[in-house]
Amino acid sequence: MIDKGIAVVEAKDIIDLNNLVLEPIENYQLFSQDYSEIQKKQSICFNNLEKGLPIVFAHSLANQVNFQNAIQTPIQRWFPYREGYSIKLVNTFIDKYKVTGNVFDPFSGSGTTLLSARTNNLNSFGIDVNPISTLISKASNCRYSDKDKIDIKKGIQKIRKTSKSNEQYETQFNLAEKVFNNAILQALLQFKHEIFTIRNKKVKDLFFSSWLSIIEKVSNVKKEGNGIKYKNRKRTKSGYITIDKEIWENDTFPENRFEFVKSQLLSSLEVIYADIKDNYGFVEKEPKIFRGSCLDFDEYFNDEIHFTFYSPPYCNCFDYFEIHKVELWLGDFVNSKEDLRSLRNTGFRSNTNSVKDKIIEYTNENLESLISYFNLDRLWSKKIPSVVRGYFDDTNTLLIKLYDQTKKGGLVGIVVGNSAYTGVIIPTDMLIAEMARNIGFTVEKIYITRHLTTSSQQKKELEPLKSYLRESVVLLKK
Repeated sequence: MIDKGIAVVEAKDIIDLNNLVLEPIENYQLFSQDYSEIQKKQSICFNNLEKGLPIVFAHSLANQVNFQNAIQTPIQRWFPYREGYSIKLVNTFIDKYKVTGNVFDPFSGSGTTLLSARTNNLNSFGIDVNPISTLISKASNCRYSDKDKIDIKKGIQKIRKTSKSNEQYETQFNLAEKVFNNAILQALLQFKHEIFTIRNKKVKDLFFSSWLSIIEKVSNVKKEGNGIKYKNRKRTKSGYITIDKEIWENDTFPENRFEFVKSQLLSSLEVIYADIKDNYGFVEKEPKIFRGSCLDFDEYFNDEIHFTFYSPPYCNCFDYFEIHKVELWLGDFVNSKEDLRSLRNTGFRSNTNSVKDKIIEYTNENLESLISYFNLDRLWSKKIPSVVRGYFDDTNTLLIKLYDQTKKGGLVGIVVGNSAYTGVIIPTDMLIAEMARNIGFTVEKIYITRHLTTSSQQKKELEPLKSYLRESVVLLKK
């Protein structure tokens, strides 16, 4: 059943940045006796970094940066993207700074920045190294004609009439039998086969996006932390227990597994069709979306940029290819471990799987000081210092290219979270601000939106400096 009460995506759905609640920023120059030597050293570094920075507390942006209502928002609800901000957040900056030129997102993800640009009647560009992301963002921002809408409706009717096949479908995914009940796996592969026979490419990609969106719901795994976890592994007071796979599947899924998968796919498609038919908003400006590395975006287009808004992977060692591993394999985006390794090596250096033999050109005295405070014996991977250096090296490369292609007076907005290793905080927001200033940008504002949590192991160590463990929007101007 479609919820007709959900509002249309509106370009003027914005937040008033002029009326943010401002709070005093704590000063850590006077040390408490409770400070350890490492905390004192970090505090000196942080105070040096934040000198002259226009930092404001913007807690009213918190639920837009960490957008939990995406599953109820037209178009954004098409695919359960784990990390994402709201269209309202992007609209706010477009409206306040009267953006009229080209909009760009170098980490286009599910296409929120592009959706905002489109609903504001602005030309936009997006790029992402993840093939799932480019598929989803293209489907979410495509112009669907009346003929396309008829084909979508016919496709839904065809799926509704589809019966279980006796054919055995194959997949290259060697963990498929662990990740899925066999009947569910066969149903998924049958529907994928049916979808790939659709002649209208736009409709085929739309249906394929819908198919990808239900995989987690019908599988034995879920995205959690820095990867996937089996749903039949439960936490109890005495520790974790693993429920027998067959017993768990029988308790979780209905007896008719084919009809279960079909109902999930139909439900997803009906929501998509309703959004296209009723809630899609203005679609005159269709974004140009490329698959590739954000560090090479200038090879794909050379148009002048007025406003860039993005959220890069955070410097927290999360591997987003690992999180989407099931969809990548089952969707035939990768067919070998080498394919997956190649994707990781093309991505931003933000995790231990992405560290490659690339020369580090960017150096920063404050960053090196913080890395030197790491307790190497406690790091879960000896690669972490290289990850951190590589992350900021890639960030510097991207910002230099953005500066070159941004028009004078243009803006760059970056949603980013700080991270911590062995009780040492990496203040990504301030390090990016320092880097951007050296390139030539002016730091308009750093909006601190919310504080982040960390493991219980680090919580006590970080207590005196916990206000620096936060998620922010860094706004730069050329």
